[in-house]
Amino acid sequence: MIEPEGAESHPSAPAGLRTSSRTFTPGALVASTLVAAIVSGAVAAGVTLGVLRLQARTNPQEVNLGSNVTVTEDSAAQEVAGKALPAVVSVVTDENGRSFGSGFLITSDGYIVTNVAVVANSGTLTVALAGQTRRRDARIVDFDCQTGMAVLKVEQVSGLPTLLFGDSSQLKVGQTVVALGGPFGNGSVFAKGSVSGLHRTQSVAGSVPRGSGFYSDAIATDAAIDGGSSGGPLVNLAGQVVGLAVSASATASAAAAGFAISSNSVQAEVEQVVTTGQLVVAGLGVESTDLSPEDAAIRGLPVGSLVTSVASGSPAEASGLKTGDVITQLDDNKVDAAHPLEQVLRIHYRPAQRPTLTYVRGGSTNQVEVTLQGGHPQCA
Repeated sequence: MIEPEGAESHPSAPAGLRTSSRTFTPGALVASTLVAAIVSGAVAAGVTLGVLRLQARTNPQEVNLGSNVTVTEDSAAQEVAGKALPAVVSVVTDENGRSFGSGFLITSDGYIVTNVAVVANSGTLTVALAGQTRRRDARIVDFDCQTGMAVLKVEQVSGLPTLLFGDSSQLKVGQTVVALGGPFGNGSVFAKGSVSGLHRTQSVAGSVPRGSGFYSDAIATDAAIDGGSSGGPLVNLAGQVVGLAVSASATASAAAAGFAISSNSVQAEVEQVVTTGQLVVAGLGVESTDLSPEDAAIRGLPVGSLVTSVASGSPAEASGLKTGDVITQLDDNKVDAAHPLEQVLRIHYRPAQRPTLTYVRGGSTNQVEVTLQGGHPQCA
C-alpha cells in the first residue's frame, strides 16, 4: 500500500472533451481556435476590443469585438480547455484501473500536482498522460495534508506540456472557471462553471488524510467535479491554475457540490518540493481559526486568526501567546480569512526566521518577535 510519506514527446490533444452534458469534438475546438485566431489578429493589428458584458447567469457572457464577431463565454472556455488539457493527467491508484483521479504537469520533465486525497492509501500509482496509451509509473515526492497538496514524479520524460499557477486572490464571485480532468476512462473532462464562494473553510471527510480537519481559503464552485476530475486543475479563462479540484466525496458534507484548494495555498509548497525534493514549513506551534469580517463581528473580535490552542515548548508559547489571542499580522503581512495564517507562513517565511507578530488580547494590540520552528506538516 502506498501512503503519503516523507516515450518522450509532446502529448497530442485528446480526441474529445467529456462534459457533464455533452462531448465537444475536435470540430468544435477548431471553430473556437478560429475565433481565437481572429481575436489574436485583432489585437496584433491594434484594434481595441469591446468591453466584456457580464449578463444574467441565465444568459451567456460574451465579448463584443465590434466587427460582427462575438466570443461567447462557452467558446472561450472551450479554447482554454483545448490548450490546457494536454497538460492534465489521470492518476490511477489501483492495478485494475477502477480508482483514479487527476492532476496536472507543472514541469516538462514530469512533476505533477494533485490533491492528497487522490493518492492516499493507494495500492499502486501510475499516470496516464494525454495522447499516450501506456500508463507510466509514478512516485510521491512529498505532500501536505493540511493544504491538501501532493507532488508526484514520472521519470524518463521530457518536453511535456505544463500549466502555470495564477493568483487565486484575484478571483471574484461569479467569475467563470473551468474544471479539467485527465484522459483515463471515458476521456478528458471539461466542466465550465463559476466561482460561488471565496475564502471558505471547508471541512474534510474523515477518510481523507488531513492536518487540521479542514482546508482554509477554499474556493466554492458549481463546476462539476467528480472523483475522476478530483486533483485536476481549476483554471481561469486565461488558462492559469487558480485551484486544485476536490470532489464532494472528499468533503464532510454530502451536499457539497465541490470545491478547490486555492492556488495561493499550494504554489509556494509545490515550488519548494520541486526544487528541494522535500517540504519543510515554518510554524508557530498554534492551532487557530481564521476569522472572516462576518465571523469577527459576531464574536466581537478583530479580523485575524483566533488562537485555539498553543503547543507546549512552541515558539508561540515562548513568545507569550495564549488561547483567545487574535493574530492580525506577521511583519507587514496581514492575517485574515483571505490571507490565512498558515498560508502567510508558507508563502513568506522559512524556519528560524524572526518575524514581528501583532496580536490583539482583550482589546489591546501587542507586538512580539517570534522565532519560527520548522518541520514537515502533520497528518491526522
